[in-house]
Formats: sequence, C-alpha cells, structure tokens
Amino acid sequence: MTDAAFAKLLSLEAKRILDPNGVDVLVGRGDGGTFDKMQMRQGDVFEFDERFVPFVDQAPIDIVLHELNEATSQVSFIGGAKIIPSEVGLGERMQAIGALSLSLYELTYKVL
Repeated sequence: MTDAAFAKLLSLEAKRILDPNGVDVLVGRGDGGTFDKMQMRQGDVFEFDERFVPFVDQAPIDIVLHELNEATSQVSFIGGAKIIPSEVGLGERMQAIGALSLSLYELTYKVL
C-alpha cells in the first residue's frame, strides 16, 4: 500500500446553519494550521484554493470547525472530521461535520 502524503481539501458546503441570523461565521483548524474566518449561509459552497494538509507519520488528520459569534466573541464547537491515510487513491471523499450540532457541513477532499 502506498503511503499518503497529503489531504487536499476541495470544498465545504453548508447544509444547515447554527446562527439564528442565517449566517455562520466559521473558524477552522486542520492539523498543521488554521483556516481563514469565513461566513456561510445554508447552501453556500466554499471552494478551497490549493489547501493541502500533510499527514505526519501516517496519523489521521483532524479537521475541526467552530462558529464564532462576532457580537460576543463566543465560540461554539460545530464538529470535526477525521481524514485517514488509507483513503489514498479512492478519489473524492465526503464527510459530514456537525451531525450532532445545530449546524451541518459537508467536507469534500482527496487523499494523495
């Protein structure tokens, strides 16, 4: 089996939104860095621009999303996804983030 080097993040789709005003302000973290703050409404799709997250010693990569209330600076945990190196060569993959929270996102990625 070939070792995986990176997960290439392709897109993040907002399936359900937490904030009552209809806009989630997201802050995210993937092993090896954080994502820029972004605003998303239900149905929005954010396309990542050449976002590669490295595997370190073939350990899984954790992607975590939080919703930021800009008025209070309170941060609410939405959920996370675990990308595993054994997904190498399987093409585009999708994982739900936040299935147990009020918000729901779908992450699309490839393992290279």
